[in-house]
This record gives sequence, structure tokens and C-alpha cells, in this order.
Amino acid sequence: MIGPLEPTLARVLTAGTRATTYALTLGLAATFALPGTAVSRTLLTIGLAILLLTPVARVIVSVVGFIRHRDWWFVLYTGTVLGLLGGSFIAAFR
Repeated sequence: MIGPLEPTLARVLTAGTRATTYALTLGLAATFALPGTAVSRTLLTIGLAILLLTPVARVIVSVVGFIRHRDWWFVLYTGTVLGLLGGSFIAAFR
């Protein structure tokens, strides 16, 4: 049942990786060109946020895909992983 879901997951991971690369590259270039500016810090922060959220997006897409395929065991497993990720983020920012 995972077969049709794989291309979608690949697109999510590719988009996240590319967005992270672009933001971090621009942030690094801005750091060299304009050291200490808010632009460079913002771009680097955005790049790191995308890097951290890409696996979360993958899990969300997986949950939705498993729901569509009515694969309830994998919905349970990936839902548990999503809950743990959410709890980790909440605990990290308290």
C-alpha cells in the first residue's frame, strides 16, 4: 500500500531540502555581504526552521496517505510518531 505514497513523500522531502538549501545559502551570503544584519539572521533562522519541519511534513503527508488508503495500523503508527513530534516541539518551547 505504500507504493502510491512514495512519489508524494519524495516530493515533500525534495521541496524541503531545496528550500532549506536556498534559505541557508542566501543567509550565508547575506552574512558575508552584510554582517550582523537582520536579513542574514532571518534567512538562517528560516532555513533551520524548514530543516526541522521537513520531517514533520513527511509524517503529516504519511498520515493523510494512510488514511486515504485505509491502512489503519499505519495511521496508528504514524499518528503516534506525529504526536511524539508535536509533544517534543511543545516541550522544547516551554
